[in-house]
Amino acid sequence: MRKLLCSLICVMMLLLVAVPSLAAISGDEIKVYTTPILITNAGQGPGGKMARLLVSQAKTIVLDQDYFYNAEPQEADLDEREYSALVCVIGSTDKGLGASGITIEDELARLERMVNHAKEIELPIIAVLLEKDKRSSIPTNANERCIDVICSSADWMIVVKDGNSDGRFDKLKEELNIPLTIIDNTLDFTELAKQAFVLP
Repeated sequence: MRKLLCSLICVMMLLLVAVPSLAAISGDEIKVYTTPILITNAGQGPGGKMARLLVSQAKTIVLDQDYFYNAEPQEADLDEREYSALVCVIGSTDKGLGASGITIEDELARLERMVNHAKEIELPIIAVLLEKDKRSSIPTNANERCIDVICSSADWMIVVKDGNSDGRFDKLKEELNIPLTIIDNTLDFTELAKQAFVLP
């Protein structure tokens, strides 16, 4: 009886360990893109650099060889290589805008040009939100406006759970028919990157 009880406890412990890892990534089927990919910011926040670091921790693809980072790509930058995807990490801060010496209007105009060119060259856009929800219910909020520009043309959305507390991305998924993947926390982006960004 004791052996049976010990066996049951071991099985339960294994399940408890396994379930969080399975639950860390949920939603639609994970899309796969062969390298190279380009990672960038949408809103002058720190998310792009964060994504670059998280992808590097996956140790499956190499920076400046399989994936590249450009904080403020212009249209011509998208033509430098035959990228398979443009990973736009959404997040706007006054500090980031101030450091760049631009306004949110300037940034939105750049994003619109970038998105339009990506569509012209048929470059898929992956909209990513890695930071905890800092958005407000005010439609003119900078983060909301960046979401509108990027997600309206996105091929896939990857969002940290705390960034979807109001169901904003669920609504976009339904309205625009865009696949949505939810990650439990920012660090889960590393595991997702292993599956989504692969060598040819």
